[in-house]
Amino acid sequence: MVALAAGSITGCKKEEKAETKEKAELVLWHYWDLPHQRRTLEALVDDYNQSQDDVRVKTRYIPDADFKKELALSMADGNTPDIALVDSVDFQFFNSMQPFVDLTDDIEELGQYLPAAVEPCTAEGRTLGLPAGLNCTALFYNADMFEAAGLSVPGTWEAFYDAARLLTTDDICGYAQIALKGEESLYAFLPILWSMGGDVDAIDSPESRQAFELLRKMARSGYLGKESISLTGSDLAGQFADGKVAMMFNSIMMADHIRERNPELDFGMTYLPSDGERVSAVGGEIFGVMEGDNEKASVAFLRYISEVDRLSSYIDGLGLLAPRKDVMDRQFAGDALLRGGADIFKTARMREISPEWPRVSAVIAEAIDEAIAGGKSVETILDETSGAIRGIREGAR
Repeated sequence: MVALAAGSITGCKKEEKAETKEKAELVLWHYWDLPHQRRTLEALVDDYNQSQDDVRVKTRYIPDADFKKELALSMADGNTPDIALVDSVDFQFFNSMQPFVDLTDDIEELGQYLPAAVEPCTAEGRTLGLPAGLNCTALFYNADMFEAAGLSVPGTWEAFYDAARLLTTDDICGYAQIALKGEESLYAFLPILWSMGGDVDAIDSPESRQAFELLRKMARSGYLGKESISLTGSDLAGQFADGKVAMMFNSIMMADHIRERNPELDFGMTYLPSDGERVSAVGGEIFGVMEGDNEKASVAFLRYISEVDRLSSYIDGLGLLAPRKDVMDRQFAGDALLRGGADIFKTARMREISPEWPRVSAVIAEAIDEAIAGGKSVETILDETSGAIRGIREGAR
């Protein structure tokens, strides 16, 4: 900002000079690795930086596998970023380590946000974060492969298993699962567990066992690639885009990534199989502001990106569903594939919101890996997992 200083003392004019005000820097950490999301975030930040003369927002990308650990360490040593974009299911865990700034009275638009977006960042009736967007798990399928095999899109688990069997070749995996140990693996697996009547706190029940037995059976038969245990969501989407995988369960936000990577690929995105009620898993991220000298400036940035017209202008670029219904209802006009994601979202169920969830999630992620890799029996795996979950619950009381 340029300031001109001019004055007059007894008829004498002072020399005019320009002074440039140095912008304060705000640091925002995130783990978005999809190209279209990173481009959209950077464009949004650039627009904000050019819109005012007080602060400059600077982003730092940290891979998802390292993000949780780095943010937790930064909280422990008092060297946090000003703003952190965190997984909605991790928000309460981080808030228990170091409370986020209360945004309830500072961002008016929060009153219009959907419960599924706001509940993960709510504590004692106060809203402590700004939801960035929502997503959900969907079944992606290679339409050309299905047509060549004369198959319909599977709606039941039996049809799903048969499709994976018939589509598996020496070069193509009928189905692949996100199974790299982490929250993404739960995001892809929980809809299987839920649809079969299973539950995290009854992980060793007959219903829950069915979900793990499905993974074990498919892996042993070769219809589920064991390399799944090393795949993130974006890794798997890349393999799907390259025609190496016929079916996958992944986030609806991967659709744009697949299109960018392989514009010629004919693929579909639909509801997950079920033998009863359809179910998916809610996903999303939340911006949290850290306490400190820059918290007011950080809140101002979040207020800027929450304005309804601005949210409408960038949310499609993130490939996410808007965290407020009036914007979501207008999204992806003319794009039947992406518009279908909003319909799938209506079947989505929220994951647990609690400070201990990351530890519970890690235990289940280990069980998923073991079910796919083989070795221990599924019964042994679930007995051990059940005991570990009970221990976490008792320790959290």
